[in-house]
Amino acid sequence: MKRIVCTLLILFLLPWSCLGEDTLSARDVFLLLEADETGQVYALFGDAMRSVMSEADLAAVLPSLEAAVGALQQMGMEETTVSDPYVICALPLQYERQNLLFQVSWEKGRIAGMYFSILPGDAFLPASEPLPDGIVEEEITVGDPPLSGLLTLPSHFVSPLPAVVLLHGSGPSDRDESVGGVKLFRDLAWGLAQHGIAVLRYDKRTLAYGNDYTPDEIRSMTVREEAMDDAALAARLLSADPRIDPSRVYLIGHSLGASIAPRIASEHPGLFAGLVLLSGTPVTLAEVAIHQQLAVSDGEGLEAALTEQWENVLSSPAEEAIGLSLFGVPAYYFWDLGHYDIGETLAGLSLPALIINGGSDFQVTDRDGIDAWRALTLPDTVTLIHHPELNHFLMAPGAPKDVSGTALEYEIPCHAPQKIIEEISAFILQ
Repeated sequence: MKRIVCTLLILFLLPWSCLGEDTLSARDVFLLLEADETGQVYALFGDAMRSVMSEADLAAVLPSLEAAVGALQQMGMEETTVSDPYVICALPLQYERQNLLFQVSWEKGRIAGMYFSILPGDAFLPASEPLPDGIVEEEITVGDPPLSGLLTLPSHFVSPLPAVVLLHGSGPSDRDESVGGVKLFRDLAWGLAQHGIAVLRYDKRTLAYGNDYTPDEIRSMTVREEAMDDAALAARLLSADPRIDPSRVYLIGHSLGASIAPRIASEHPGLFAGLVLLSGTPVTLAEVAIHQQLAVSDGEGLEAALTEQWENVLSSPAEEAIGLSLFGVPAYYFWDLGHYDIGETLAGLSLPALIINGGSDFQVTDRDGIDAWRALTLPDTVTLIHHPELNHFLMAPGAPKDVSGTALEYEIPCHAPQKIIEEISAFILQ
């Protein structure tokens, strides 16, 4: 069995799936069932499924389930595997009284199996945790149409405060950057505020308005529309707040957010006092995706084939790239990122930067992470830190061997370690 590495960098890229045009994610199927669109799901059933379940039976599944385990609390991060001839999508779900795994098996574009199984143990963090002592939070909106967010502040302070904007990784993500049992942005906001730093975090545009995009808008979307413009607006919002020191506004990017943070800073000189790049890479997103696929595949000639696809996209004019696909999704998003040199942009900034990578990150491995950063000629204003034991969310969940190194390790409740908070705080407060 081979795992398809549709990780946070790829799986959550935009409101599209890396599974192929005729295959929905388990999340998509579940959301259709929740919306009473039973007919759409039943139309995808293969003959074997139709022989054992009627459309009326399918419509009764979720109501019966909720009667037994209570209301749905949250969804986890989906894991996709291939066991020829099947593609199997598994979505963790937290209900009031039980954690479940919803699995959908696909064969040639048809649903060949669908079932719920019990997830042992506490696979999720509680839906909410109390606000720590010493900090307060205010509701805030960013951009137009508005994105809901929170400004986290120390309870008692003398103005003006240093402040940060938190910039998400790939895909539709909430203000906490919640994935399964982890909430990295919430941890950062609470921890940094306790050190006297204001933190602005907000829901990502593709989460708040993802269902509103037309197919043409999706094909032509880049990180600018998805994240860059909102990050700049958020920073200007902080700079205009009398409680904030406009000369000490920092940008903290995680994953893809770390890769595009230098680009944002270069386009808005004077807006940011420095950058913090967490679990990022100077390698293009397409190249990371290729490395991820090669790490789990024994397919002969795969590297050459994937590289050729990427080079064809990269060398295409913009108007042609908009109509192409790469890794099963619109290619223009990758094309735009591929024409931006992260290392060169970072080196050209006269800004201090802190780069932190984890050595147990299966999404951005040392090859694409710390080793790639070290291979660049970066100014002395850039500090590199490597924590061998931390994963993509800079946490150490202590996952069992059969879960470690897969997306399922993110279902294990975990918090950002205090040393990460202190390293970032020391960088900002220096």
